[in-house]
Amino acid sequence: MKRAALTCMALAFFAGSVFSQTVNMCGTVTDAGGKPLVNAVVRLGQATYDNGYYAQAPYLVSTDASGHYQLGTGTCNVNVIPRSTLANGDAFSRPQYVGGKVLFSLPQITASVRMSIYTLAGRFVRDVMNKTLSSGNYSVSIDTRGISSQYYLLRVTINGAATVMRIQPAFHSTDGAIVQNSSGFQTRLEKLAAVVDTLRATMPGYTIGVTPVTALSGQNDFMLTKNSSWNGDTAGFWGSGYPVATGGVTYVILNRTNGVWPDSQIYWALSQNGAKTRLDKQRTVTVSGGGRFYIFIAPNDSNSRYMEWVEEAVGNGTINGNNLTRVDGWRLPIMFRIHFATGKNMDRGDLYEMFFQPRKAKFDEFTNEVPKEFTKLATADFANIYAPHMIERTGPTLFNTGGPYVSYFDRYQDSCIAHNTGVPAKTTAWNIFACAGSYGGAPTWGGNMNRHVGTLASTQWCDSSNFYQNAPCNYFSKWVHLRSEQGMEYGFPYDDDCNKYSGIVGGVSGVQWFAIAIGW
Repeated sequence: MKRAALTCMALAFFAGSVFSQTVNMCGTVTDAGGKPLVNAVVRLGQATYDNGYYAQAPYLVSTDASGHYQLGTGTCNVNVIPRSTLANGDAFSRPQYVGGKVLFSLPQITASVRMSIYTLAGRFVRDVMNKTLSSGNYSVSIDTRGISSQYYLLRVTINGAATVMRIQPAFHSTDGAIVQNSSGFQTRLEKLAAVVDTLRATMPGYTIGVTPVTALSGQNDFMLTKNSSWNGDTAGFWGSGYPVATGGVTYVILNRTNGVWPDSQIYWALSQNGAKTRLDKQRTVTVSGGGRFYIFIAPNDSNSRYMEWVEEAVGNGTINGNNLTRVDGWRLPIMFRIHFATGKNMDRGDLYEMFFQPRKAKFDEFTNEVPKEFTKLATADFANIYAPHMIERTGPTLFNTGGPYVSYFDRYQDSCIAHNTGVPAKTTAWNIFACAGSYGGAPTWGGNMNRHVGTLASTQWCDSSNFYQNAPCNYFSKWVHLRSEQGMEYGFPYDDDCNKYSGIVGGVSGVQWFAIAIGW
């Protein structure tokens, strides 16, 4: 009972003092082989913008070309760990705990290696191994006999350098959170109970990394494993040999739901309320003119919730402006490929990885990757991740008058007005997301506010490397852009400003066929 009381006191202390702490955290995000993951998102779990939590530093960032991230602006040196290449080209960095096994490598050295299990309080349980090993790559299973399902600490010491990981061996957890990394080992680790926050790392097509942190400074690394079965075969994904139309363009509809839905449950139509054609009856059609081309999955579902469309402008072998849109929200993975007489292709839409991962994984990635203000966009129903101005259709009012985040952009609007002329009058967050009210008819500032570039010089407004780097911004739009081919997407009504959207700018000719892939 005394121990429990101490833990509660520690939690209360951190909860009350965290607002005054400066964040300075850094690390790397890699795959299981040690390859850096670029543009992985790392965020502090409790962070919001409006209440000033962690206001002294960014709380949501993306990794750079080396897989490095930093939350905060101070000095934060990421440890460079020697890597060793395996026969298949992958590499291990420092010890990792994956599927109940410890993976590590000894590049060009012979080393004394000891692995020991401790309780979270620092009490020794038993040695896993204690021997001298030659250079090479190793995978060591953890013997779970006599060990309960609770968490333990595993210390791996290689030639005196210790790495301590939090593991749950009976469940073969892939947690492997680094809780201490130094040459000495602290025997009393009750501080683990005083978790300040949760650090999370996400990457399209990979498991979500979650690590409880006890301090808002120091290094925290992530090793993410794939949850997408995409094998890189783009030719097999799209197929070939489709007919070439005259007087229009051949549209080809492809079922890429990985067996979840048969062709008999997928329909297409030339308008939202037009006649629907079953995919198993016909998968190609000649299209000309303008409008929208619709694809439905499970058409008897209430309100036809599982539906996507392509905005089109098609002539005889020409396409001008065809576009995929996420202005209302994200519902299904969708891509298109334009195939030219020259043999070249142009692809737009969601990343291939999204077609080959579980549907729930995509929703989980969203809720783990965005600040708290946006998480409900993915929990209102299973069919949609709503755009922030569309959640009110079925969910709560969030960003509009009467909602908790109606003032989400207020302070930033003040800053933009102070830095520039021509900024629209202050308005609700809903109007900014919807590009309505004072932002209706102001595409440049609709783009600037949603992308958080309004206080930069005008020459930097269309530089996509500046987009979505800080709060407040449209984190829904950021999410869909990170999951799109070449980063081209239509995430809010004025996302075509700066030509960063998924449409065909200027038109193309010599088109032989236009394939649309729908996923789940």
